[in-house]
Amino acid sequence: MNDTALLRLLQVADSALPIGAAAHSFGLETMASEGTLQPENVEQFLWDHLQESGTLEAFFVRKAWRGEDLRNLTDQLSARKPARESREASLRLGRRFAELVNRLVDAPAIPPDLHYSIAFGAAGAAFHVPEDAVALAYLQQSVTGLISACQRLMPLGQSAASKIIWNLSSAIGNAAARAGSEEVGCFSPFLELASMRHGSIETRLFIS
Repeated sequence: MNDTALLRLLQVADSALPIGAAAHSFGLETMASEGTLQPENVEQFLWDHLQESGTLEAFFVRKAWRGEDLRNLTDQLSARKPARESREASLRLGRRFAELVNRLVDAPAIPPDLHYSIAFGAAGAAFHVPEDAVALAYLQQSVTGLISACQRLMPLGQSAASKIIWNLSSAIGNAAARAGSEEVGCFSPFLELASMRHGSIETRLFIS
């Protein structure tokens, strides 16, 4: 990977990228509100999340990077996201990510109606970043974004948050590697149900 490709990957993999990711908790807010997610079990929860949802998302990152039909991939991933809230959040982030990338390159490089993971994989290929690096970067920024949400939902300090991300490095690597197989499964009903219940929370900080 050349220096330009690396720098572009670092920019688009920044969890603070202005695409609205900070407005979504993907069900974490429900779990925190109900007391099932607390500072002491965040790391274990995210480890489990990477084994299931993280691997699935990285699978679609890789498929997009390899040049498979992007809209077909989006239809497939939509079918695997039963919670409307999380599904729409993923599509919304994908649209804003694509719009940002297209503005950066001054060309319609990525269609605007893709899931975030698929748009990210397509961008990685367009930037000539190696497939493995793209999958790892996507999962790293995803976990960092979820940790950021947790910091706003519970007493989780910056040092503790950084330590969790550090400790999850091997889990991120394992999830990215497993996503290289021909087929992956995902079973995470707890988070999906939490996402579905998000609208019933009396006070909400996040859209999803």
